[in-house]
Amino acid sequence: MLLAGPCVSGMEGAVRVLLLMLVLVAIHAHTAIAKATEQSGLCLDGFCIGQSISDVRLDQVEWITPKKYFTKEECAGVGCQPNIAFYGYTPDQQKQLAEAVSWKYALGEYTVITKSNLDIFRQYKYECNQSARGVFGERRFFGAYKSVPSGHLTVVGWRLIGGELKVYRIVRRYPYQTQKELVELAKKIRTEYGASVLLYDYLSSNAYSDVIQQNKSGWFGRSQMFNPTDLSNNAAELVLIDPQTRPLLEPTSMPESGEIQPLPVGQVEQCSKPMSIQ
Repeated sequence: MLLAGPCVSGMEGAVRVLLLMLVLVAIHAHTAIAKATEQSGLCLDGFCIGQSISDVRLDQVEWITPKKYFTKEECAGVGCQPNIAFYGYTPDQQKQLAEAVSWKYALGEYTVITKSNLDIFRQYKYECNQSARGVFGERRFFGAYKSVPSGHLTVVGWRLIGGELKVYRIVRRYPYQTQKELVELAKKIRTEYGASVLLYDYLSSNAYSDVIQQNKSGWFGRSQMFNPTDLSNNAAELVLIDPQTRPLLEPTSMPESGEIQPLPVGQVEQCSKPMSIQ
């Protein structure tokens, strides 16, 4: 019997069976979509291209706060003022967002996702500052952590997509000491991601043009020239990208691998509403 319980009329029983079948179909469809996402080859360690910053996976890793090249930039203009840059948010959100984005990493002016600012960046839906990265426009975010138990440095990049921060690049650093180890790593990458990821024979920073030409969704290659005098100083990297950003790829190195050309900040409706003086 499909349904257990007290005896019901023929019509009522048929309705219950139909509802049960619809539920089972919905569950099957949801599972199929989830599997399709995993099989797309755009996931690593529970992070996937297009994944929302609201995903619980972000709560399960220890995000690294950089100790070098991480500085606070004071607002010296009008556009970066909390009530201007984040017009439409609550006053408390404006203050928290302005403080969080004031901390920049390196020359690329990246905003770093950390354990302390994760919650407020989950509220980040838009920004009215047209120069969020100086003359480079659209703000970029990344978070770094070390995988467990391997300890591989992993970088996840986010940008605003459809009104929320979503993953557009994932990078992992793999140390190796011999050519044999590098080949074994490449074999594992090919087994897991198939032909969607380019196995690049040269330095990873130069792979972007081949990735564009061959319509790949990422690449695996050496991060630096092989160092025979210090075998512990050799590493390769796996880079997964958002296929929609493929034509915009630039030559970049860890932790910026998989980065794309600057994009202007899109004006949103919330930023064009008149400010009340009442």
